[in-house]
Amino acid sequence: MLRKFDYSWHLFKRSLWLILPIIGIGMAESRLGNQRCNNIIISIDGDSGMHFLDKTDIQMLLTENGSDPLLGSRLRDVHLSDLENRVRKNKLVKKCQVFRDLKGNVVVEVEQEKPLARWINTSQNGEWRNTSGYYINDEGVFFPLSDSYSARTLLVSGPFFINSKQLKSKKGLMLMDLIRFLNTDEFWKAQIAEMFVDKDGEVQLMTLLGDQRIELGMPEDFVPKFDKLRIFYDKVLSKDWSRYSKISVKFQDQIVCE
Repeated sequence: MLRKFDYSWHLFKRSLWLILPIIGIGMAESRLGNQRCNNIIISIDGDSGMHFLDKTDIQMLLTENGSDPLLGSRLRDVHLSDLENRVRKNKLVKKCQVFRDLKGNVVVEVEQEKPLARWINTSQNGEWRNTSGYYINDEGVFFPLSDSYSARTLLVSGPFFINSKQLKSKKGLMLMDLIRFLNTDEFWKAQIAEMFVDKDGEVQLMTLLGDQRIELGMPEDFVPKFDKLRIFYDKVLSKDWSRYSKISVKFQDQIVCE
C-alpha cells in the first residue's frame, strides 16, 4: 500500500513539472494580451544598401495611413498576420515579420527587395523614357521604382523585357544567369553600364570606360567569352581605350573589332 502511495506521489510531482510551466505561460499570455501597445519598433534591413522605404513608410502601411492606429491598442486585439499582410502589399517589400515582445511593443522586421537590374523603357528610336521602368530582382521578378531612392544597378533595355514572363523562359533563365554574373564579377560590374536585349534574346553590352558596344550574342556559355575579353582588355584596349567602338564575341573562338 505504501509503495502504491509513493508511486502516486511521484507521478503527481512529475505532473506538476509539466502543468506549472503551462499555467505560467498562460498567465503571461493573459497579462500580455491585456497590455496596451507602448511602441512600434521597426527594423529595416540595412545590409542591402537599399533605401526604398523608411520607418515612416512602414508605419503608414501598418496603420492604413493612420486610420487604424496601433499605439494604445490592447495587444490581444492586434492581429499580427493582418499587419504583415498590410506591409507586404507594398511591392518594394520582400519579407515582413511582425511580433510582440514582453514589454508591450509591436516589433516589425522588414526586408526590402534587392534589384539586380533596372529595366528602362525605350522608344522605337532607342531614346529612354525616364518616367517608366521597373527593377528586376534575383528571381527575375519585376518590382516598381521608388519615388524616394534610385538604386545604382545595371541598366537593361530592349524588346525582350517588354513581356516580363520572358524571364521565366529558357532564354530568360540564361539571361538571368548573365545578369547575376555581371553583378558578382568585380571587373565587369564596374565596366558594364547597360545591356540591350533584342526580341530574339541576343545581347549587346555598353561599357563605361572606352564607350564600346560589345556584341555578346545569345547569353549561353558566356564565361569563356568574358575570359577572352578580359585578356583582350588587358593586352590591347588598356593601351588605347578609344581604339575600337565595337567588339563582337558572338562566336566562341573569335573576337571581331571595328
